[in-house]
Amino acid sequence: MNSIKILQTITNQKILLPFFHTVAEGPLPHIKHLYRMKTVKEFIDDLNFLLKHFEPIDAETLFYFHNNKIVPKKPVFHLTFDDGLKEIYEVVAPILLQKGVPATFFINSGFTDNKELFYRFHASLSIEELAKKGKLTEQVKKEVLLCSYAEKDKLFSYFSQQQVYDFLNKEQPHLTTEQIQLLNNKGFTIGAHSIDHPYYHEIPFSEQLRQTRESLEFVSSIVNQKLRLFAFPFTDFNVSKKFFEELKSFVDLSFGTSGMKNEKVSFNYQRIAGEKSNGTTIKAVIRKECLKFLVNAIMKPAIHVNLISNLIQTKQPQ
Repeated sequence: MNSIKILQTITNQKILLPFFHTVAEGPLPHIKHLYRMKTVKEFIDDLNFLLKHFEPIDAETLFYFHNNKIVPKKPVFHLTFDDGLKEIYEVVAPILLQKGVPATFFINSGFTDNKELFYRFHASLSIEELAKKGKLTEQVKKEVLLCSYAEKDKLFSYFSQQQVYDFLNKEQPHLTTEQIQLLNNKGFTIGAHSIDHPYYHEIPFSEQLRQTRESLEFVSSIVNQKLRLFAFPFTDFNVSKKFFEELKSFVDLSFGTSGMKNEKVSFNYQRIAGEKSNGTTIKAVIRKECLKFLVNAIMKPAIHVNLISNLIQTKQPQ
């Protein structure tokens, strides 16, 4: 039994939810200072690993498991992508279709059709511009990267409104409505990811609801699907119980980014990040997540007993 199989058995985590943002050859200026993207080869290698150890499922199957409180007999995975980048249509979807892997793509209603630019992409472009002018220092880079959602207009002093407008028109970094509809027609699920990607714990409760409802309504207006799916932008960290109580009335499933853990909110699923700054493979990410889950679980006696039981089972003759 290999190490991943052993960790799967001990943790008893049968549903894996990896998420990515984009796949591209060569750096993209609006992303290169934010996180390391997967190359096509790296992404295909990750998919091959996942397909070797997990069965791919679509969002409908995931909801079926949830709705009927079913734990799959074999480990499964559902792939998701955030932020609605154009490479989803141009690069990612063709690979997934070839491999027979379903996926859900979470989009921001405010960015679709390149109406606006995600402020974090604006920050990366600002750093590129400062470097080009020889004005980039580590301190300035840090300040730009730490620019908050509330302070995002400050970025225009580095990369102007006109430059943003020109970039959107020339590069078209976000998916168009037509591309989203074509993806949906090919069998992919579309989910909402807020209007313009704020940190939810930094905005008022009423704005959390508006961002969520309006982005879900937008998705419903452009694609024909029954499932209502929502992925928190950045994270669901510090989002109130009151918000989740409201959320359950207008979504089927929601998704965070906290990695492998036992989630208290039944309809909210945590995902693991497939992109790491050091280019870590999905195999290494899963192993680390399993080990982190075990360490956290050991601190809770009830879960600890289950882990010991699972460990004993792995030592039984196969």
